[in-house]
Amino acid sequence: MRNRGLIRLLCLAALAAGSASAPAAKWEIDPTLRLQAGYNDNVTMRAEKEVSSPVVIFSPSARFGVETPRSGLNGDLRFDFRRFTDQSNLDDDNVRLSVSSFYGMEQSQIGLDLGLIKDTTLDSELEQTGLVFNRLDRLQYSANPYWSWIFNVRTRLTLSYTYTDVSYSDTGNTGYVDFTSNNGQLSLVHMPTERMTLTLTAGQTRSQNEGNVDSTFSFLQGGATYELSDTLSTSLSAGARQTKSEFDNSPIPIYSGSLFQGFITVPGQSENSSTGMVFRASLTKRFERGRSNISASRNVTNAASGYLTEITRFDTNNSYNLSPTFSVNLGFTIARSRTPDDSPVNSAQDRDYYEITPGFDWEFEEFWRISASYRYRKQIYDNSSKDTAQNATYLTLTYRWPRMTVSR
Repeated sequence: MRNRGLIRLLCLAALAAGSASAPAAKWEIDPTLRLQAGYNDNVTMRAEKEVSSPVVIFSPSARFGVETPRSGLNGDLRFDFRRFTDQSNLDDDNVRLSVSSFYGMEQSQIGLDLGLIKDTTLDSELEQTGLVFNRLDRLQYSANPYWSWIFNVRTRLTLSYTYTDVSYSDTGNTGYVDFTSNNGQLSLVHMPTERMTLTLTAGQTRSQNEGNVDSTFSFLQGGATYELSDTLSTSLSAGARQTKSEFDNSPIPIYSGSLFQGFITVPGQSENSSTGMVFRASLTKRFERGRSNISASRNVTNAASGYLTEITRFDTNNSYNLSPTFSVNLGFTIARSRTPDDSPVNSAQDRDYYEITPGFDWEFEEFWRISASYRYRKQIYDNSSKDTAQNATYLTLTYRWPRMTVSR
């Protein structure tokens, strides 16, 4: 059934590409080849039985796009062929694909965004949630059609729907649970001035997992984005949320830190709910030779266990150009994962996550770049004294192919 859904997604991508193509349209393709070598001292990010290995990653990728007076399409495709020299059983071949398309009419616009991610739980899922129990192969695909009504150049109303399906390579002995979610949103956007944008958004996400747990996340929030100057901009949105969980004879995974302990069964039908707040704030400053961004957010999302988790996070990303060809960068993330009061998992997956990534980039020739980076990750569990840490260093050679264009 999941394979049929994946085939439908790829067919929709092909249809989206065809709808954006038209006579006199010009395709633009930006290919990139990336070769990365490094060392990871805890590949599976476990508190016990740590596995270390040198790693080599070959990543061909391409950005592509086409636009006509009334329609457009752009996308990103990347492969990661990852090989661990001391742990060949952990080798994997991953892919990320995202496609966005739109078609404009006299006073409205329709669009379709598609996504496909095949990787491990220590990649995109850890980036999204700051929460992981073990390293497993993961497949996620999504489809997001939307419709916008344009009242005038400053005001528009958008109705959107997103379907997401997540499955894992092994769920029986790990406590991971496959799940699907359906999200609907209604957004009103108004620009009272050229520097200010106001938004009002209402939405609801319904999730179902293979543990017979149905969850609902509803929210209403308002926000504003404002350009304080040509180099300084800020945004803030905040609102209220409600989560509700319904479960019936459900097997609930139990963890001690990152270690899966087994299942308990919640007998009979039960329904719990809780309320709270959601928010997002950011500040971006552009300097003559660099850029800094600071953001903080709180949201509710599905975690690896298949249950809703409240994620509060703080991120900062900074870059500085020491010369026209040499730059240094620093990223830092803190994420707190907390289970809403209505979840049957209780506090089994509550934890704090930290990540720091310093590095540098050197464009030594046209189209060629060498990068070096270090990444430190740590998870601190509420229900275990055994924390998890990971150190990884990488040296990367990148070749950005000159842009290719194809006219039709």
